Amino acid sequence: MIDAGVPQDMLAFQVDLWSAKGQLPGNLPEVVTRQKEIQYSSRTRASTGQFKHVQRLRRALTTLLDRSPEELREHEDVKLLNTAVSPNVYNIVHLIYRARNHEGHSKDYEFSRLSMQDHWRAGYHDALRTLRHPEVLARPVTPDGVFTFDLEHDGRE
Repeated sequence: MIDAGVPQDMLAFQVDLWSAKGQLPGNLPEVVTRQKEIQYSSRTRASTGQFKHVQRLRRALTTLLDRSPEELREHEDVKLLNTAVSPNVYNIVHLIYRARNHEGHSKDYEFSRLSMQDHWRAGYHDALRTLRHPEVLARPVTPDGVFTFDLEHDGRE
């Protein structure tokens, strides 16, 4: 959604089935589960970090081009750079599923009705708890224009 180039501020919910935080594995099945947790959650965090970096560059470019002399604004390179500017801000809420003890490494391909209802219920309650924090909806004032919120880390409930 964020990369779609929507020309407006955005509130996005990023849902992760795997948590970066976890117990030290005690057996081989737990090692497989922990490996997936680290692999999938680190990819999500890397994507968010990369987006924040690009957004910081886009906002800096916006400021720089706004300050450029009028005669420079008609140059073809400046016109091209103008296609990348973005004054938009983004609030990204990380909803991270906290696995039950009975779940293991199969939760990325186990889609039984019972499992899905459990995941939906957990996500719904996390979203409600998250929206009780007014800072989630506040306009970001950071240089990159991005505010990330993780209920477990930032919510302190």
